[in-house]
Amino acid sequence: MSPLLQLILLANLQLSLSFTIRNTQLMSPQQHQHHHRSSSSSLTAHQSNSNSTSDDNTNTPPAYTFGLLTDIQHAPIPDGHSFTGNARYYRHAMEAAASAAQHFQEERVNCVVNLGDIIDGKCADVQRWGGEVDVTTTAATAVVEETSNGDKIISVGHDAIDNVLQALSVYSGKILHTYGNHELYNLSRDRLAEKLNIPFTLEDTGDLVGYYTHLIENCNQNEEEHSSSSSMKLRALVLDTYDLCLLDRCPDSSHKRHRAHEILSANNHNYPHEENSPEGLEGTNRRFVAFNGGIDEPQLEWLRCSLEMARENEEKVIVFSHQPIHPDSTWPTCLVWNYDEVLDILRSYKDVIIASFSGHAHKGGYVRDEESGIHFRSVEAILESSPPIKTYAIVDVFEDKLVIRGEGDCLSDVYDIDHTKVKLKV
Repeated sequence: MSPLLQLILLANLQLSLSFTIRNTQLMSPQQHQHHHRSSSSSLTAHQSNSNSTSDDNTNTPPAYTFGLLTDIQHAPIPDGHSFTGNARYYRHAMEAAASAAQHFQEERVNCVVNLGDIIDGKCADVQRWGGEVDVTTTAATAVVEETSNGDKIISVGHDAIDNVLQALSVYSGKILHTYGNHELYNLSRDRLAEKLNIPFTLEDTGDLVGYYTHLIENCNQNEEEHSSSSSMKLRALVLDTYDLCLLDRCPDSSHKRHRAHEILSANNHNYPHEENSPEGLEGTNRRFVAFNGGIDEPQLEWLRCSLEMARENEEKVIVFSHQPIHPDSTWPTCLVWNYDEVLDILRSYKDVIIASFSGHAHKGGYVRDEESGIHFRSVEAILESSPPIKTYAIVDVFEDKLVIRGEGDCLSDVYDIDHTKVKLKV
């Protein structure tokens, strides 16, 4: 078995084990009661978590609306299971993404955010997982490698990501992408920049990093039916949580890979032989595994500057990332390595930041940070919803709250954003 396949297998195993152990701890009984599968108009408030407002302003149009989806993890292989038995629907995931895009188009959302892992790591060797590929007719982007015993490993990551993007193209507006570990099992950052239009920054170290901001345009302001009287300015801030990591970083020359090696060596005794294993690690230390990553100082400084600029321009910000940032919104094995540094910065701008949305943790999770009031939501994955269930969300942004309209296995909720009304002394 190739080192890449070993990495993918171990990563999926450790994530699945963690999901099984922690899932019941992350969701309260109220959350399970409010879980629904179909109606986007049915709004349920997890008041034990979100401190939701009682006035739902039914007749007031939102200032902004955006679509949200994560962990599609499409692969052209038969449905399968994780190593702990969680069913995964690799082909249906793309159908669900297409359905979400159609809904986003019908709703005329201002933009869509994909939180990463648009394809699965198993695209790197589809035949091993039961996929049938005719090399003579497969697009030129397929990568064919031959092992020492003569077996062929066929990677179709390029074609798979193109197919998902085609499915999403039903939505004609702006799609903001971040990326996760599964993209990096298949494609380089250079190719991700081309495929997903991520504006990567070439830092002084020679490494590419994909963080950026986007001022969301309210395209419906001139349409009376959907017009809002709100003067809110809303900015999306997309973090790259695989800034510091082992994946797709040159072992010989990458400063960031060297840093990642040092971090894992210092914090995980299983590394490097079992680099994806948190065995023997306790609490939040379980995050130090190779399928995760961290955020380097240049990006942290950019984050501070971007939030300061948003404050000066009287903009509100929603933060998006593949990996979760708050330890109480997810299980430890999914956290950003230096989540504490990122969290400290976000708390300093609680008057600016409405919420933070992430993927990576397939079963979802939520907490409202007690110190800042910022909402941290891990969004449920498309991949693990059985047909015909299609999991995604539409988020309505009002002056006083966020309304999460969950579809499929995505939980609906209402988040009070009164914390942003407090003016901080700076």
